[in-house]
Amino acid sequence: MEREWDPVEVASRAARYDREAFAELFDRFFEGIRRYAYFHTGDEDLADDMAAEVFSQALASIENFTDRGGTIGAWLYGIARNVVAGHFRKSGRVHEVGLSDELAEPEEHGPVQTVFEEMSNLELYEALSTLPDMQRDVVVLRFIEGYDVDGVARIVGKRPGAVRALQHRAMISLRKVFGLGPDGKPRTASGGLERMLPEEAGGVVPGV
Repeated sequence: MEREWDPVEVASRAARYDREAFAELFDRFFEGIRRYAYFHTGDEDLADDMAAEVFSQALASIENFTDRGGTIGAWLYGIARNVVAGHFRKSGRVHEVGLSDELAEPEEHGPVQTVFEEMSNLELYEALSTLPDMQRDVVVLRFIEGYDVDGVARIVGKRPGAVRALQHRAMISLRKVFGLGPDGKPRTASGGLERMLPEEAGGVVPGV
């Protein structure tokens, strides 16, 4: 029988260089981290390399990881953020966006997420590339990787209120990109967006 996933227990074993535990971490998080890198770069091969680098760095520093109640995923995504940011620093692009910590009501589920479900990875990358970097982080982690607000806050180093504000701003921007009105219904769509928009605005991204 397959053992139930216990992030604290697996992290503890991985910190003692247990190969099986580290393999569990790889199997559980590699694909998500690869997606995270792809949605920041738009390059499949580069995303693979970045994900591999994340786990290389994780293996080198896992003995220093201190679990605080199932935070191993946040730790790995934190490394991923640094790897992605390092890539853009080397290429001359500043990969950071400032923001105030104002509170805003988040759009937890709705038409934007429904559009996500209709899009290919390339289309989703192109849409997300219109967002500032930190907003893109929040959208990918919340609605593609399925982290809750507190989990995203740990990964990006912001307070939960700041994450909600970032999410709210990102949803407003993506509504415009997708041609959605304030009521969540499609405006007159053009080009490739028309086929991306569902007939009815509603639904939930799985895992959120």
